[in-house]
Formats: sequence, structure tokens, C-alpha cells
Amino acid sequence: MTTTPWHPREPSPTRPAHAACKVVMLTTFDDEEYVVRALRAGAVGYLLKSLPAAELVDAVRLAHRGVAQLDPVVARRLAAAPPPPGPRAEPAGSPTAREIEILRLVAAGATNREIAAQLYLSEGTVKNHIARILTRLGLRGRAQAALYAREHGLL
Repeated sequence: MTTTPWHPREPSPTRPAHAACKVVMLTTFDDEEYVVRALRAGAVGYLLKSLPAAELVDAVRLAHRGVAQLDPVVARRLAAAPPPPGPRAEPAGSPTAREIEILRLVAAGATNREIAAQLYLSEGTVKNHIARILTRLGLRGRAQAALYAREHGLL
């Protein structure tokens, strides 16, 4: 099987043999369309090349552990962008008020520790809420949760 480089304007590649691999996009493009396409294709992170080397190393290690990584510039841009036009498909189970509150903070780029401090919860409780959110909405990670929040007008 020959693999070719993937570009955000092309359909996402299917790589079942490498399904366990975590993909972090490292690019100079902070265009909203590129970010959305990469995250929908399964990337667990989207980082800009302007990120300091030490932060990049930390981001890759966190992505390996399954923690989604969004460049702060990208997160702010997504949070500020208007939701796309058109009807919104509702998930099988809608998130609770507390889950929506946590989802908004995740979409804003807050860490579990920051969410816990802001909502006066333990980090374990925040992790449990996030796991339920991902399961309830059929999402693969924090990055997709942030997209969901944006697309459903929760920001």
C-alpha cells in the first residue's frame, strides 16, 4: 500500500492498520477549515509551527496519552467563529447542564485542572464528566468535543 501526504483539502485517509496512532497536525495554517477537517479526520491535536520546541514536545507526549491538543491561537479562533449555518443534528442523548458547562470550558482550551478549579470539582470528577460527554455524543476526544461545542452554538 502506497501512502501519500494528506492535505486538509483532500478527503481523510483511512488507515485501519494504524488506528491506534495518535495524529497531531503541525502546520503554519490556522485556517478554521483546515482545523475542522483535521479534527474530523481523527487528529487529536492541531498545533502551529510557531509553538516553542519545549511546548511541542509536551504536546506530543500528551497526545500520546490521549489528551487533545489545540494551539491557543487556534482554540481562540474556533471559539470566536460563528457556528456553521444549517440545521444541527441532535445527538442521541443531549448533555446535561453541567456537561455543557464543562464542554464550554474544554472548547475554550481549559485543562482538567483548570476546569476543576473553576467549577470547584475534583479532577477525577471532571475526567468522569468528560468521559460521559464523549460517550454520550459519540466523540473521540477533546478536540472533537470543542468542535461539537462550536457547531452547536455552545460557545
